[in-house]
Amino acid sequence: MMILRKDPIVKKIFIVFTVTIIAFGIAMIFNNYFFIEELGDNGVKISAVYGFMVKSIIIVVLMIVISISSFIYVLKRIIGELDKISFEIDRIMDGDFSAVSDTNEEGILSRIEFQFFQMSRRLQINLNEINDEKENVKSLVTDISHQLRTPLSSIKVFNSLLLENGISKEEEEEFLNRIKNEEDKLEWLLNSLTKISMMETGLIQLKKKKDNIKSTIIEAVNGIYLKASEKGIDIKMNNLQDIYICHDAKWTKEAIFNVLENAVKYTDENGEIDISIEKLESYIKIDIDDNGIGIPSKDIRKIFDRFYRGNSERVRKTQGSGVGLYLTRKILEEQGGSITAFSKEGQGSEFTILMVL
Repeated sequence: MMILRKDPIVKKIFIVFTVTIIAFGIAMIFNNYFFIEELGDNGVKISAVYGFMVKSIIIVVLMIVISISSFIYVLKRIIGELDKISFEIDRIMDGDFSAVSDTNEEGILSRIEFQFFQMSRRLQINLNEINDEKENVKSLVTDISHQLRTPLSSIKVFNSLLLENGISKEEEEEFLNRIKNEEDKLEWLLNSLTKISMMETGLIQLKKKKDNIKSTIIEAVNGIYLKASEKGIDIKMNNLQDIYICHDAKWTKEAIFNVLENAVKYTDENGEIDISIEKLESYIKIDIDDNGIGIPSKDIRKIFDRFYRGNSERVRKTQGSGVGLYLTRKILEEQGGSITAFSKEGQGSEFTILMVL
């Protein structure tokens, strides 16, 4: 408050107001004086007139005191509100965005104060989002480095073996095939990581339009059909209706493909995968069921996390990096959808996708 009390504008307002009140009082006194002179010339009793004049002066003085007191009270309120805002601005400049408005009053200053605190709250939210984004990027870079290290190390080892003297032709072919497999794995991993990073940083903008979800599912099935056939797995599409919903067909196809690929990967030979669609009141439900190895209860909530893979022997022996289901979740959430999983170990898994109509 002391800062604003020294403000030249505040001083000028106070001086002008005070001078105006005093000038009004002096004018009243002179007016009464000339009025008394005139009455005295007309033979009116002077003592009575002077009594009237004294009362007028007292009234004027009281008016001045009341006016100045009212002005000081109002000015203090204004200065108090401005000081509060000034203090919070200093806090924001120091990086503290935790300002809280405690005013319940009306008026322009109260509105300004409320708007200021709203702005402070938005700044705090934006700062938190920026910090979260930094942590996500840092975590993503760490995860990517870890994922790339394994295939690169394998390629380096096999190259070293190839350079050794005395290896047979069969060993050379084996090492070359392993290098080729690691290169394919590395290429697939890089493509998946690129999609994840673009999705998380907002570089991919999903283009949603009214399209037939049945066609999207069929395209995803066609993409995994060859792998399923090699294992003798039968993919059944039950009750597939022509339902038109607003979605990005390209990315939704990839999301469904990832679920199907996961089902094929962890379903034994001659297994079965069932796909069905159900139209509900405000959304559609896509169920993808398999009779594979199932998912342990301790892993079921983590399978949609980035780079998460279970610890069972079957999972460790199966090629994968834990990006497919995570990417599926991100794609569906970007469109207002969701995915959940239910499973009993050794009895298969059921994935449920919900998408808004």
